[in-house]
Amino acid sequence: MARSSGAVTSIDAEGSFEDKHSAVKYRVFRQDGAAWFGFASGGFQSRRRLEYSVGSGTVGRSYLFSVNGFLYQAPVSWYTAPARWDLSPGYEQYDRLYLTRPIGTECLDCHASGLQPVAGTSSGFASPPFRQPGISCERCHGPGDDHVAGRAKMVNPADLPPDRRDSICAQCHLAGEARIARAHVPAFRPSDRLADSLVVFVWSAEPDMNVTSHFETLNESACKKAVGDRLWCGTCHDPHRAPAAAEKAAFYRARCLQCHQASQCSRGADCAGCHMPKARVRDIQHAAYTDHAIRKPGHPAHARAAAPRKLVPFDGAAAGDREFGLAYAAILGFEKQARDRLERAPQDDAEVLAHLAYLYESAGNPSKAAPLYAKALQLDPSQVAAAVNLGNVYIKTGQAPQAIRLWQSALERSPGLESVHLALAVALFRNGDSIGGTENLRNSSTSTPAISPLANC
Repeated sequence: MARSSGAVTSIDAEGSFEDKHSAVKYRVFRQDGAAWFGFASGGFQSRRRLEYSVGSGTVGRSYLFSVNGFLYQAPVSWYTAPARWDLSPGYEQYDRLYLTRPIGTECLDCHASGLQPVAGTSSGFASPPFRQPGISCERCHGPGDDHVAGRAKMVNPADLPPDRRDSICAQCHLAGEARIARAHVPAFRPSDRLADSLVVFVWSAEPDMNVTSHFETLNESACKKAVGDRLWCGTCHDPHRAPAAAEKAAFYRARCLQCHQASQCSRGADCAGCHMPKARVRDIQHAAYTDHAIRKPGHPAHARAAAPRKLVPFDGAAAGDREFGLAYAAILGFEKQARDRLERAPQDDAEVLAHLAYLYESAGNPSKAAPLYAKALQLDPSQVAAAVNLGNVYIKTGQAPQAIRLWQSALERSPGLESVHLALAVALFRNGDSIGGTENLRNSSTSTPAISPLANC
């Protein structure tokens, strides 16, 4: 965890590759005492500096670069097992050169400590973007300043009730299909119950494994069901030390023998290698992660159920129409479930209004979407997607000045929105501002329709 982020001082190796889908050629290299990635597409080529890394390197590392204080994910990542550079997770969807995938607090929160975001922006940060690389002691033990001032004791997770103890690990290792923050509730702090500030939704039927499936797969294991709260992450893992490769089999076998007898198995000393093998994950290429379902050898792993799936709150957490609606809105193909829930949710919530408006607009009903976008912006002016999409509605109804103002405001908060730069350029040209139009044209390469309020995730 301490190595999960940091300033880039070196790279594992130089290398190059071509993405066949987008026809972009990438090269990663060292120059002038720094690490860079170069890119070439359609006769255009340039480079960006790799400034920050995300990931410990055990499986791989992704990289970030900045433009005028805004952070973006580099399209190149290092994959440790095959020892190669390839596309970063999420970039396989693009059929063109794309360099403005924003990195917000939701992306960095589980990789770095002391984040310094600029309020009201989607990916703006002070320099440096985080005060401490990696996961600090306070993530699990609580604020150190409270302890020093005598306001509180440092938290020992092992001393907490099971639900609060497990919440400390789940804050980063329980991703589910959607994580929805509760409205008007303080952010999670060690010793809290995670479910009081955040609802994590999982599928009712067993899904494919992803990078952070540890918590949900362990919860479904026969071992967990047999012993309940006695089994938790700390039963097997020492958060302060990872065993060396030569020690791993014996280290984890000793954990298994806390409950099981050595005479119960004659297949060898590597319990985890047999019952918790590495498995492919759906959200990162070139990588395999430990399957925490603790299966019997030969048990089919993660077979996708044929029955229709639905979202359920993990471990029976309470959830209302707002949480269900926002969760379904985050997943393609569940628009009806999202709309039905959001229509019943409180209509004084900017997130609810922005998502419901997007669903109406996507369904071809902009007149119903526009007042909801406007109300969402009145409640929360930082709703970038609402500003962009309301601008789309205005431009289609001949209200160019209003659209221009909204798009300019959105770009101040999220300057990497290529489609907005292009739309704004066209609007400015048509309104006689050729200088402004040319400037925005330089910052765009394509146009897209309305953007989801979750488009930056």
